Amino acid sequence: MTERDIFLAALEIDDLDARQAHIVSACAGDSELLSRVEALLASHESQSQFLETPAVEQMAGESTAPQTESHGEAPTRDEVAATMIQDSPSMSKDSNFSFLSSSERLGFLGRLGHYEIEEVLGKGAFGIVFKAFDEKLHRVVAIKVLAPEMAATSPARKRFLREARSSAAVRHENVVAIYAVEEEPIPYLVMEYIPSKTLLDRLNENGPLDVSEVLRTGKQIADGLAAAHSQGLIHRDIKPGNILLDTSISNHVKITDFGLARAADDASVTQSGVIAGTPMYMAPEQAMGHKLDTRADLFSLGSVLYQMVSGRPPFRAPSTVAVLKRVVDEEPRPIREIIPETPEWLCDIIGRLHVKDPDKRYQTASEVSADLDRSLRQYQQDGVVTGVVKPAWEAETVVTKVEK
Repeated sequence: MTERDIFLAALEIDDLDARQAHIVSACAGDSELLSRVEALLASHESQSQFLETPAVEQMAGESTAPQTESHGEAPTRDEVAATMIQDSPSMSKDSNFSFLSSSERLGFLGRLGHYEIEEVLGKGAFGIVFKAFDEKLHRVVAIKVLAPEMAATSPARKRFLREARSSAAVRHENVVAIYAVEEEPIPYLVMEYIPSKTLLDRLNENGPLDVSEVLRTGKQIADGLAAAHSQGLIHRDIKPGNILLDTSISNHVKITDFGLARAADDASVTQSGVIAGTPMYMAPEQAMGHKLDTRADLFSLGSVLYQMVSGRPPFRAPSTVAVLKRVVDEEPRPIREIIPETPEWLCDIIGRLHVKDPDKRYQTASEVSADLDRSLRQYQQDGVVTGVVKPAWEAETVVTKVEK
């Protein structure tokens, strides 16, 4: 069996022990092959490759090369795995889109239902994103198609449908809208088309944002999260790569990729030992596979704000395990050591989002939005911001010093 065959077969096995036994047997003592397959599985589970790269980087006009969010540092095992997946021969540039019927429009690739397929926005091993024209409603849309070979696997279909249902449940100006989901002739979902780049692109191209832009962008992310949370959804993968900036309307924020989203009362969210998300941005309780609620997204928002201010993620390390350990056990480097002119009150807002104990964090996205909005108005008025509560861990440190 090839590396890809072993990987796809493993995806069909839900029990982790049985899955591991299968890949060990299939690799037949080839330790390098086993290591590569394990890396692919880790990327599939932890980085949500299909629901991450095509919808975000590709819809934003990125190349299919894997994007690292660590500013040139050595790639982690997950990033290497992403490269292996995207280089899969079955999704090469010469792919034959046999699921498309012929189009009468000159220069178009084909037709899917009543959608005329104009061009490929991006490809990955798990799916393809097209720019298309909706002939019924006369509008441009983006269509995410599940890769034909993945459409035959139940885990991929489940994740696809979960993303569609989760995204469709949230109607808000700061969340990418889902128009339709279809299963014939192949599973696909229809989304609003956004001429955009990701927040990650913006940071990589131009470095840290100024204070006003951090506050405006952060407030919109918080508003989108508040809408998702009001529907009982936890996004579980908030990060710069999943934030689209609509270039047609002054970098208006759109949260995308609900492929890992779960209802707060979903049993799979509370399953011990299950870790899903992107390590550099996940909450400590998420990194430990503990029960999650919407406050996990707020910790991730803190990590996004940290990167907007400093230009770098708060928790970095050469391996996934090392990153997770830092998320759980360590505080990020103080922002003012990186960008000395950062206002203390802004560091306090980020610090409150980054408290390890969820009970001492901000409790709702609406609360975060209100603080960011008030701070923006005060900052633009006279540059002085008051009323920001210090993080609980900082207050505790002060008390400890006084007692000594």
